[in-house]
Amino acid sequence: MKKFSCPEEVIDIWLREGYEKVYDATSKDFQKVVTLEQFIELSTSFNKGVKNYQLETKTILQNLTHYVWSDDKREKLVVASFDELYQIQRFYVKPFIAYPETDQQYTKNKYIMPIRGEWFVFWGGTNEFVNYHYVYENQRYAYDLVKVQDGQSYQNSPIRNEDFYAFDEDIIAPADGKVVKVVDGIIDNVPGEMDERNAAGNYVVIEHSNNEFSMIAHFKKNSILVKSGATVTEGQLIGKCGNSGNSSEAHIHFQVMDSPDIGYGKSIRILFKDGNEPIQGDTIYNK
Repeated sequence: MKKFSCPEEVIDIWLREGYEKVYDATSKDFQKVVTLEQFIELSTSFNKGVKNYQLETKTILQNLTHYVWSDDKREKLVVASFDELYQIQRFYVKPFIAYPETDQQYTKNKYIMPIRGEWFVFWGGTNEFVNYHYVYENQRYAYDLVKVQDGQSYQNSPIRNEDFYAFDEDIIAPADGKVVKVVDGIIDNVPGEMDERNAAGNYVVIEHSNNEFSMIAHFKKNSILVKSGATVTEGQLIGKCGNSGNSSEAHIHFQVMDSPDIGYGKSIRILFKDGNEPIQGDTIYNK
């Protein structure tokens, strides 16, 4: 099984029709799903009319390095994930879905991340490969945040919520506002299991100025400290991180919307007080 000494060279070799060389660097699991003939056929078709690819993002998650490239017309995306030995564990292609109009519309208010200490952006950004929420209008600019140490989000083994670094961590208000909805009392999932019927799990919606509404989801059961109608200030403790709802491990989902309705409100790209705009793979920090 051949491997690349430099993952960045893969895209150029693949574009120059070095399909067998790229395929030979893929894992056995990948080759069980996709044959060489299928890989060549798909690659040949996908590369028609493409002059070059440019790197969009490079992120490290769960001991894999993920590369996302777009073509010169920004109509196609290629994703490759490499392990520590530079073997390709995942390689897939698809049309580039973009929403340039809403990408340029930011919140009028400035916010902070609703966390204390150092956290990791697991999902966040303006394409579906760094942010799976992106294709859904009501979640498009949402963030999923976890805590990580030595490349892992848990200690010992991932079988108990208490083993995850994010579980029971403080969650704070991202800006001044008024609490307009609170859902609590939903049990925390066993890690690896998910509650799709209560997708947001335990959550809080806060109304801010300029008709903007923040939503923080997946709180720990019975940890939310605020009630509907309460006034909160930026940085105020409002609850603890949990693993409730459509969540496989302890994390926090954070977004800002134009409505308090989490199902039908439109997600707005967040303007942060510190001037940063974190994406998947970034580490963020609040005192």
